[in-house]
Amino acid sequence: MPVRPEHRKTLPTARIAVTLMMFMRVHGGEHSALNSTFVYAPLADFYELPDDARRLSITDYFMDEFKPGLAWNSEVDTAFKGLKKEGYVVSASRSGKAVWRLTPNGVERADFWLKRMTDKTNALRALKVHADLSSPEAGDQPQKASVA
Repeated sequence: MPVRPEHRKTLPTARIAVTLMMFMRVHGGEHSALNSTFVYAPLADFYELPDDARRLSITDYFMDEFKPGLAWNSEVDTAFKGLKKEGYVVSASRSGKAVWRLTPNGVERADFWLKRMTDKTNALRALKVHADLSSPEAGDQPQKASVA
């Protein structure tokens, strides 16, 4: 979906996917799994998005798109879908909640970036997150939890 010209630089679309993987690894607990409902706000905080960018509707952000929802959430969802297609993440529904989890390849890739982008890693660790963000029951396959 093409973005309206006046909003092309409103959201950091090119960097969301890597940041999302790193965020999932840092805040996703033992299984690198998160309740997707609580992902959007901390990522917006990380990018220091102003309130108007956070509240921007899909209809106002995209050309020829007329559906409800927020543009930021849509861009994060698009990044997730790209990561899923590349085999870095999976999604499941548990107790009516969408759970996003890194695959073993996603854990490896996230660890790669966490080791190289130390300032970003520290900033992600410092984010305030909702208590229900981490989804401990979400993983069928245990993941290594520490990042050296």
